[in-house]
Amino acid sequence: MSTIAPRTSGSPLGPLIFPENFGFDYPEADVVLRSCDSLEFRVLKLYILHSSPILCERVLTSLNSQASATGITADSKSDADASSLPVVQLSDTGAILFNLLTYIFPVPPILPPTVEQTMELLSVAQKYKMDVVLTHIRNHIAQREPPFIRDDTAFYIYSLAQKYGLRTEAVLAARLTLAFLPLTLDSLEDKLDMMPGACLHELWKYHERVKWDLTSDLEEFRTSHAKEALGDSTCQSLTASGIPTWLDHYIGNIGSAPASFDRTEFYMAFSSHVRGLGNKRGIGCTPCALRPRDETRAFWAALTSAVHRSMAKAESGLSLVGGTRSEGHVTSSSESSPPFQYSDMPSADVILRSADLVNFHVHKSALVTSSPFFSDMFSLPQPPNDEVVDGLPVVHVPEDAEVLNSLISMLYPVPPEIPHTDDNILALLGASQKYDMPTVQSSVRAEVRRKGLLSPKGAEAFRVYAIAYGKRLIPEMETTARLTLDYPMTFEFLGAALRSFEGWALRDLANFRQRCTDSLTSCFKSLSDHRNGPSRFWVGCPSPVPRFQTQPRNEGFSPIWLQELFGRRLRQLDGSTYTLNPSNLRKEYLVALQAHIHSQDCRFCAKMHALKGETFCAEVENMLAQARNVQYSFFKGIS
Repeated sequence: MSTIAPRTSGSPLGPLIFPENFGFDYPEADVVLRSCDSLEFRVLKLYILHSSPILCERVLTSLNSQASATGITADSKSDADASSLPVVQLSDTGAILFNLLTYIFPVPPILPPTVEQTMELLSVAQKYKMDVVLTHIRNHIAQREPPFIRDDTAFYIYSLAQKYGLRTEAVLAARLTLAFLPLTLDSLEDKLDMMPGACLHELWKYHERVKWDLTSDLEEFRTSHAKEALGDSTCQSLTASGIPTWLDHYIGNIGSAPASFDRTEFYMAFSSHVRGLGNKRGIGCTPCALRPRDETRAFWAALTSAVHRSMAKAESGLSLVGGTRSEGHVTSSSESSPPFQYSDMPSADVILRSADLVNFHVHKSALVTSSPFFSDMFSLPQPPNDEVVDGLPVVHVPEDAEVLNSLISMLYPVPPEIPHTDDNILALLGASQKYDMPTVQSSVRAEVRRKGLLSPKGAEAFRVYAIAYGKRLIPEMETTARLTLDYPMTFEFLGAALRSFEGWALRDLANFRQRCTDSLTSCFKSLSDHRNGPSRFWVGCPSPVPRFQTQPRNEGFSPIWLQELFGRRLRQLDGSTYTLNPSNLRKEYLVALQAHIHSQDCRFCAKMHALKGETFCAEVENMLAQARNVQYSFFKGIS
C-alpha cells in the first residue's frame, strides 16, 4: 500500500495518506470528519477552520457540544484520549472528502478518477465556500491533457455542471457546444438522455441569445467601429462602410456560426483573400498582402474584444436549473375555497393528510380492501409516538387535496370525482398505481375516456407525455406520444414544455417518432410505385415524361403531378420541422389534380378520378394510417 507522508524539519508529522482506501490520518489530529458512508478522517482543525467558514462553524459547534457534555475545554483537548476527538458528521462520501482534503492540507493534490466525481468535488468545495480550494482544484483541472472540457465532453460536462450548480463549468461547456450549431433535437439524438429537459431548454435559449447578441453587436461593430479599428484600407474590394469585403463576410458569418470566430479561421480567410482564392478571377489582393501585420493583429484584438463582450452578455443570462422539472401549477388548499366533498366520511377511523395539509377522515377498511399497500401498512404495529388527531391516527401522503379527494371518491359507492386538469388526472393515475390499486386505476381511465379528458393539443401534448413518462403510466405515454405526431418536435415548438422531460423520456419519444417517420417514408415510396402500388391505374396519363424517369415510355409511368405530390411529402419527412399527420393529403391531392387537368386539359386523369378517385384516396389514407400506427415501445427509460 502506497503511503504519502510529507514532512519538514521542525514541523509536525504530516498526514498518512492511503489513496487505495481513502485513508487520511494525522498523528496529531484534534478533530474527526466523518463521511456519509462512515469513513473517518482524523485531521488538524486549524486547516479546516482556515479553509471553510461553513466547516469552521460545524467544527466549533462540535467542539462546544463535546465540551458541554464532558466538561473538557478546547484548551485541554490535547490531553484527552484520542478516541474522544470531536466528530463532525458530513453529508459527502468518503471518496470525495478524501480528494477534498488533499487540496486543503500540504500534500500532493489528487483529482477523482471520473468526470462526474471531479464535478462533485468542485460542487462540495463550492458548497463549503472554499474559494481558495476551488481555485486550486480548477487550476489543477486546467493542466490536464487532453483538456477536461472539450468538444466531445461539452454536453456531458454542461449537464453535470447544471446538476451540481457549477456556473463556471456550465458557461465554459455551453460555449463549446456552439460548435454544434444549428442545435436541433434531431441533431442531438444520441445526447437527449444526457440531461433533463430543463437543462436542454436552457442550453437552447443560450444558443439563441448568443446568435442574436452576436448578430446585433457585430453588425454595429462592422458598420461603426471596424473601419476605425482597421485604419485606412486600400483593399481592391471594399464595402460601403470602408472595410474589405472578405472581412465583412467573415464578421457577418460569426453571428450564425459562432464557432467560426477563431484565430486560425480568421487568418485562413485573410490568406484566401490575399491569394485570390475567394473570387472568380483568381486574382489576389496585393494591398492587403502588403499591409503591416501589427495592424491586422490590432484589428483581431478589437474584434475579439467585441465578440467577448457580446458573449459575456449572452452568458450572463444562462441559468442553473438544477435538473428541476415543471409539471404545471399545483393549486394549494388556500386557493380552494369550497371544502372537499369526501374529506369527512362518517364513522372514520383514520386520517389521510394531503401534501397541502388537508385532513381526510376515511375508513381503514376502504383502503385495505382496495390497496395491498395500505393493507400491509395497517397490519404492522403502529409506533406509539405517531400523530393522532381527534383520537384518529394520521397518515401523511404526498398527493395534494384535489387528487386525494378524487382517489377517495373511487373507494366508495359515490359519484367519482375526476380532476379538472391533465396534471392532476395523471397524478391520480400515478397515485392509484403507486398504492397498487389496479381496479381504481381502470375506473379512472374509463371515466377519463367517457368524459373525453386528457386530450392535450400543441406543445401541451409533449408536456403531458413527459409527465406520464415520469410516472410510468404506459397507456398514457402511448396515447400522448401519438398525439405529438401531429406537431413538429423542435425547440421552437416545444418551448417551456421541454422542461418537463427527464431521463430517457425525450430520447424514447424521438425514437418512436423516427420509427413512424421510417414507416411513413416506406409507405410513400410504395404509393409512388406505379407497377404494384395503388397508383398503378394512373398509368396512361399523356402528360410529358418526367426528366428523371428512367424506364422506357412504353412501360408506363404515373403522372408528374402525382409523383410530385408524394415526392413533396417524402422531402417533408426528411426535415426537422415535419409533422407526421397525413390527414390533409386528400385536399392536396385534389388541388394538384385540378391544377393538372386545368393546365394540361388532361381528360385521362379527369376520367380516372371520376371512376376510381374516391377508392384511391380511401386506399391511400388507409395505408398511411397503418404506417403511422407504429407500436409504441420504450427502451432504457422504463424498468
